[in-house]
Amino acid sequence: MTEELAIRYIPQRVQERGFQSYRMVFQDLNLEPKQEIQLAAFNELWILLEAESGIRISSDFGEYDYNNPRLSENTHEHADRIEILNQSSETRKVKFIQVILK
Repeated sequence: MTEELAIRYIPQRVQERGFQSYRMVFQDLNLEPKQEIQLAAFNELWILLEAESGIRISSDFGEYDYNNPRLSENTHEHADRIEILNQSSETRKVKFIQVILK
């Protein structure tokens, strides 16, 4: 998802979740080989902007794994419990807009 589209999309999603106010934080994560990050992102939305090859993201909203042909869709919006895994043997980047709901 492009940054411009995400910024236009976020106000609608915030309102749909029943909130009026929010704060955006750009998250640019570097994951070491085989590193896994687990996030408790309740009352947050994490909008995926970019993920390098080998990154898998799983959340209560769905899964993103560009290299998995068995997935019927790649989800770009994540929330609640989020797991980010670098399946590669090299350092990889993933970029999000974190939306903190108030």
